[in-house]
Amino acid sequence: MGVVNITSLNGRDVFTRNGKYVGKIDDTMVDTEKGNIYGFAVVMARTSFLYRVLSKSEQEVKKTILIPYREVLAADDIVLVTVPKQYEKYEQEALAGGSEESPLGGGAMAAMPGAGETD
Repeated sequence: MGVVNITSLNGRDVFTRNGKYVGKIDDTMVDTEKGNIYGFAVVMARTSFLYRVLSKSEQEVKKTILIPYREVLAADDIVLVTVPKQYEKYEQEALAGGSEESPLGGGAMAAMPGAGETD
C-alpha cells in the first residue's frame, strides 16, 4: 500500500471493491500496545448500502462504523475496502422486503466482523 500520512486519510471517500460508496474516514484507530493501525472510523453516508442495512431495525441509527485495517485494499485518492458478503446479502434482502433484523447490535459505533480480533 505504500507510505501515507494517516492524517491525510481523514475525509477521504471510502468505497467497496465493487464500487459501492460507504462514507468518509473520520478517524484512525491505533493499537498503542503493538504500534499498528487497528482500523478506520468511517462516517457512513445516508445513501450508502451499509447505512441502510445497519440501521434497518435500529431505533438509534448508527453513524460510524469501524473498518479493520486488514479490510483495506488500497488507500490513495480514495480508500477501497472489502465488505463481508453477508452485508451485501442483507442489502439485497432489504431491497426485496426480506429480513427486518440488523446483522449488528446497538451502540454508537458498529464494528465489522473480526474487528475485535487481535493478531
